[in-house]
Amino acid sequence: MCDGHEDLKVACRLGIVYLPRQVCYNDALGAHEMPGNAILPAHKGMLITRNLQEWACMFPLDLPFATVERLLKWQTQSDEMICATEVRQLVREHGEVIRQAEATEVKELLKCEDLSGLKAQLVPSRDARRPAAWPEELTEAVESALEAENPQPPEGVKACDWERIMAARREEVTNVAQLRRLGPEIKPGQIVAATDDVEVRGPERRSKLYIRTARIATQEGYRYLSGRGTDVLNQLYLLLLLCGGPESWVTVLGDGARWIRNFFAERLTAFVNKELVLDWYHLTKKCYDMTSMICYGRRAKAALMGPLVSHLWRGQVDDAISFLEAYRPKCRNEERLNELINYLTARKPYLVNYKDRRARRIYIGSGHAEKACDLIVSRRQKHKGMHWSQETADGLAALKTLVLNDGWDLYWQKRKVLPLAVPI
Repeated sequence: MCDGHEDLKVACRLGIVYLPRQVCYNDALGAHEMPGNAILPAHKGMLITRNLQEWACMFPLDLPFATVERLLKWQTQSDEMICATEVRQLVREHGEVIRQAEATEVKELLKCEDLSGLKAQLVPSRDARRPAAWPEELTEAVESALEAENPQPPEGVKACDWERIMAARREEVTNVAQLRRLGPEIKPGQIVAATDDVEVRGPERRSKLYIRTARIATQEGYRYLSGRGTDVLNQLYLLLLLCGGPESWVTVLGDGARWIRNFFAERLTAFVNKELVLDWYHLTKKCYDMTSMICYGRRAKAALMGPLVSHLWRGQVDDAISFLEAYRPKCRNEERLNELINYLTARKPYLVNYKDRRARRIYIGSGHAEKACDLIVSRRQKHKGMHWSQETADGLAALKTLVLNDGWDLYWQKRKVLPLAVPI
């Protein structure tokens, strides 16, 4: 029986709209009810349309929440619009929906004994907008240097880059313009997986949160991953299986953290051709930081770092460790010296001949993982004074990962989360 009307508050792209709804009295239940309530999404006094929720989740990927609140008010020409707290809540809710869908798919795929009928859902590879190269004005100098009887690197070209140029020259590359771009490339049948975790400030004083990221790439395409703890590693493991399986050539790049080494040793036992390479940048940074505490003064540090880095650059780990042991009588902090020796010893299987790999244009750095951390987390969440709850930080990471994997429209238009696997 009709018993009056009550307005439903709706926030949409046109502003705040009040829709009159009929209130009925149910004699059988002895209570009032509003027809159609069952088909409406859950809300707390105000219904937010899907399109406005998309705006509220898209803007915070690059802008502060307070700015998003003002922007939504300006965009809808309404002074009464969802507040910054509501925007945060929407980010958390949709981030949780994405994570739940990912976890469900991973659980189902791990149960499958045969994945041969599936393939990885990757973003098709694109040519780099600005390929890495030396400045154009150096081309003439390089061409002149190569014509000499005993070619030497011209000013502005590093010795390690010159090694790559000479190696390519020996392979009969005659076009000097091609020599400008001799970075590593993914070979046919190769899978390059880079993973890392990034630290952000938590809400409590001196508390820290960690978000794990990864990037997997083949000649066909790439895919970004993000999440907490083992969630990312499970997805990474499945993608390696879906991209080529145990017979493929897998190169894992990382900073040598224990969880990366454990993943490589325990989860990838079935893979025949695999390698874990400790990123050269992190290796030298660790040595630089530790020698600052081992040596007396800058000159002593330079005298230690020169031979140490030279040994490591050539993959001579035993010689590097012997050199550190011989330095023990002159060290300032023996505890730090032992820490550095133990660091190199534990990672010895993953310290390669970086000099040779660079000359042959093979990966020696985890730039893929560092870029993933930067795009997914750092650019938005690591500014001065920022601190985050785990739910908000992970929600932003989930939404940003969706954008990088070209899955944004699929989620907001068809309400589907981008799958890891699709039928062949």
